[in-house]
Amino acid sequence: MAFAFPSFFHAVSSFFQAQEKIPCFHCDEKMKKNNALMAVFNGESHPVCCHGCLAVLQTIERNGLVSQYLLTKVPASESAGSV
Repeated sequence: MAFAFPSFFHAVSSFFQAQEKIPCFHCDEKMKKNNALMAVFNGESHPVCCHGCLAVLQTIERNGLVSQYLLTKVPASESAGSV
C-alpha cells in the first residue's frame, strides 16, 4: 500500500501540469483552457480569464467601439518588448 501514494501523486501532478494554457482575448493573461470564460464579442466566441475582461468587452460592444478597439488592440506579449 505504501507504493500507491507516490504513483497517485505522480498521476495527479501530471494531470495539472499537462493542462493547456491559453491567453485571454482581452488582457493576454495566461489561463488554463478549462477555466476560461467564453465571451461573444463582435459575433465570435473568445476565451477570457475573468468577469472583468468579460465586462470590458461587453461595454466596448454596447458603446459601438468594436472597430476602434480592434484597431488599437495589441497583444500584451508584443507590447512588453517596447518598454
